[in-house]
Amino acid sequence: MKKQISILLSIVGALILGIGVLFYTKILEIKQTNPSTIKQSTFQLEALDGKQFTINAENRKFKITGMEGKIVFLKIFGWDCAFCKKEIPELIKLKNSLSNTFDVIAIEAQNHNDTQSKEFIKEYGINYNIVSGSGHKNLYTYLQKQYGWEGIIPLTIVLSKEGYVLAFEEGSKSYSLSELLKASLLKK
Repeated sequence: MKKQISILLSIVGALILGIGVLFYTKILEIKQTNPSTIKQSTFQLEALDGKQFTINAENRKFKITGMEGKIVFLKIFGWDCAFCKKEIPELIKLKNSLSNTFDVIAIEAQNHNDTQSKEFIKEYGINYNIVSGSGHKNLYTYLQKQYGWEGIIPLTIVLSKEGYVLAFEEGSKSYSLSELLKASLLKK
């Protein structure tokens, strides 16, 4: 009986180790693209508080005006997405604790109007940049073509201080955004 339990525990341990390796490999995975197909694209974003951002995207790099020298989470989310809402407190906390070196630009992709979005910002106490999702079809298409994004939200793109894509994460995950940030910085 002890031998069977020992074998069973060994199998479970191996499975957990395998899942862990896959988990961290997936966190840091950036979908492979053919560099010859990557074209430079420019996108204009305006946060609901009036801040303007220009994103110059090219070959796994996003240069965002006004975000130079900061680690940035470029997010696509929705107010009706339970998994997206679950991330809000953590984003607020990260922004509070790392305000000089970290920022967030979150694009609301479920097309709520600006009045609704401003009400949500106030309700949740959001301290980072929220952009209306309407009018950004070109950015969404770029992400689909260059990174294989399937439109799943939340989408988190972790950018280094130099703008390089460190992680491209779709959907709900079992780890926290803090863990994603740490893992991405270790990759650097």
